[in-house]
Amino acid sequence: MTREASVKARLEPFHIRPPGAVRVGLLVPNPVERKLVDTTRVGLGETIAAASAIALFIFMFLPWYGVDSVGGVGVGGFGADLSAWEAFSFIDILLLAVVAVVVGLVVAQAADATPELPQPAATIIAAAGGVAVLLILFRLIFAPGVDAGAIDVDVDLGRKIGLFLGLLAAAGIAYGGWRAMGETAPATRGSGAGPAPGATPDRAEGTEPPAGAETKQPSPLGDPESGRPGGDPPPPR
Repeated sequence: MTREASVKARLEPFHIRPPGAVRVGLLVPNPVERKLVDTTRVGLGETIAAASAIALFIFMFLPWYGVDSVGGVGVGGFGADLSAWEAFSFIDILLLAVVAVVVGLVVAQAADATPELPQPAATIIAAAGGVAVLLILFRLIFAPGVDAGAIDVDVDLGRKIGLFLGLLAAAGIAYGGWRAMGETAPATRGSGAGPAPGATPDRAEGTEPPAGAETKQPSPLGDPESGRPGGDPPPPR
């Protein structure tokens, strides 16, 4: 008996570990435990759409319009800047709804809690992005009016950087939804696969003939038509 074994035998009745002994345990993951949010469930298109939606929300706080002239008189650098929240009375609410819908659907997809929808989530995201693009394009061409109060004066608004950044973010939402539609298209197709290449239509590779089907076996007496005995290979031509 070696010295180490002798020390272990003496200390075993007292449940004492010898010096230097280390108890090694294995960390076994709990099979019941699952992640609440798993980003692997979200495709690249949905990621682009969600990031663009968050960017659109941030860009709405930037200047979208600026007062260039009042009553035909230029104001230079003294004009006030208006964000999307200040320039719009209803379109900003619609844009906020687009952001909420897109981000909500992507988060639900990551949490594997997507509700029952009349259309796929990717289609709804693409449609929401298209609506946002049309709304911002409309206000890019036709600037909103400015209420000057009781004074009847024309106020000319110029376009600022926030308007163009918002348009790019809305286009990113539409593109992300369109890309997500292409990513989920293979999953919606039928799962049935055709016969393997080279297989006959009646019998695919790896399948058995139907029950009751007769299979032709070589006769031990040979083929009476050819006159060859059974089991012999045909003569070479």
